Amino acid sequence: MIIDITKCGYRKGYLPREGTGVFHPFFATANAAFRKEALEKVDGFDTRCDTGEDVDLCIRVARANYELWFEPSARIAHFHRYTLRGLLKQWYHYGLGHAYLWRKHEPRRRLQMFRYDLSEKNDNPFGIARVLDVPFPAPGMIFLSSFHFMHLALLVAGGAAAASARGLLLAAGVLFLVSAGWYFGIRFDPKTPVRSIVFSGIRYIADAAYVLGGFLGGLRERMLYIEATRTRRR
Repeated sequence: MIIDITKCGYRKGYLPREGTGVFHPFFATANAAFRKEALEKVDGFDTRCDTGEDVDLCIRVARANYELWFEPSARIAHFHRYTLRGLLKQWYHYGLGHAYLWRKHEPRRRLQMFRYDLSEKNDNPFGIARVLDVPFPAPGMIFLSSFHFMHLALLVAGGAAAASARGLLLAAGVLFLVSAGWYFGIRFDPKTPVRSIVFSGIRYIADAAYVLGGFLGGLRERMLYIEATRTRRR
């Protein structure tokens, strides 16, 4: 999962060496420097990574007993995608490549589920907590978020409507409204309503591309992989 490290609780100094699963402290290599000896010790980048090669590198460097230091004053100008097509392609490939990263570092045949936990008690820098870890025929990761519950509610509602199950249809409708309200509500700013609506729409289709890419990447790696989506930070 690619996350903006300046908004996820990093403070100046050494980063934790361990994370939750592969949700590990890392630096985007667009703005990072490593000692030559560290890169040589871990054999540099893994060229099999479609994306997430910076996450993979930081995991291996940390596990080789090197420290990662975050310096917030180190800044760069970075080229971002400026078309919707380019943005969707980028996020689709993010998801597509992350399944390989997961299987590489979490090869166990277990199904793990995660959710956001933004409480002060959670020491994971990304605000992520594992909620399930059980045996499974293949490696599996499912991230539970309002985006996923929103679409789960739509699937249940469709089945309930087809089966004329009114009670289940009502429950699915409530779940959808709550999930959609949370997903879109945290991005809405009443001071700039038009901008908020446009941004929410772009964010939604980018998340959809991200999750779709992750699912297809999981099939490619012969595993179940339901990618995370963004939410409010601490």
